[in-house]
Amino acid sequence: MFVGILGEKINAEAVFSLQNSQYQDHLLLTDTVPAGQSSLGKVGVGNIGHFYCLRITGHFETLTAGPPIADDGISHLRGKMIDGANQRPLFNDYVPLDIILTPGREKSPHDPAAALGNNLFFPMSIEYLFTANSDILFDVKNDSDYELDYEILFWGIRVKSKVAVAGLSGR
Repeated sequence: MFVGILGEKINAEAVFSLQNSQYQDHLLLTDTVPAGQSSLGKVGVGNIGHFYCLRITGHFETLTAGPPIADDGISHLRGKMIDGANQRPLFNDYVPLDIILTPGREKSPHDPAAALGNNLFFPMSIEYLFTANSDILFDVKNDSDYELDYEILFWGIRVKSKVAVAGLSGR
């Protein structure tokens, strides 16, 4: 039993009921885009329930080939996020990853001359509900002459379907 002012404000039954139907979750998309080509990366939402994305963050490489491979600091990757359930583009055009994932540039271990440093990540706010059993697609183009890696973390709230919640609530 709660004592004091918090005991009057917190309704444990309501909090447990909410926790059984939704909770914080994240999905990670990792992909490598070949040199001078595009790649369609995807991450599955899964069948647990819908995924309400609130923020994204991530990192990407900035390499160019040549003797030797060099980290040139230029954002060679640009991408377009797509709702896989209905193939709906969520961006009007391809957006450079340095704008979406600012400041997500990762100094690559492929370039020994690039000093590895700590990056600060500022998540971009993007609110969108992805349906259960669908995919989040990310179509990325690479204008570098070297294959480049990127990762995007989608952070949000998992909203369980009524079928999944029925067994938890005991009702």
